[in-house]
Amino acid sequence: MKILDVGCGGGLLCEPGGSLFITTINKTQLSYALAIIFAEQIAGIVPKGTHTWEKFVSPEQLESFLESNGLLVQTIIGMLYNPFSGYWRWTENTSLNYATHAVKSSVQAENEEHHAKAPGVHGMGASQK
Repeated sequence: MKILDVGCGGGLLCEPGGSLFITTINKTQLSYALAIIFAEQIAGIVPKGTHTWEKFVSPEQLESFLESNGLLVQTIIGMLYNPFSGYWRWTENTSLNYATHAVKSSVQAENEEHHAKAPGVHGMGASQK
């Protein structure tokens, strides 16, 4: 999994408190049945091959990945799509789709700032290389 910062200038995730929002599908048997079997193969709501089971990720896996990359997860909330109305709604249940909000940790930002300001490579100034 890779985080892509599409912010302008220095990037939204360069600043402490910068937000990242992700919506995705949970990796559960129910999500497999509804996203791949029902939505793709039975109902044809989305084209066959749209979803790849191996790429589905649980909220716990996503949170672990985000935290290991200097982000602090603030919110994880379920999302439910009604194919008859065409509308989404928020729910406490994350077993199908969910949204995550994470922010750039100030500790991680301070470490990056320190490394960016450190002279030269491995602490040596440019004239010592």
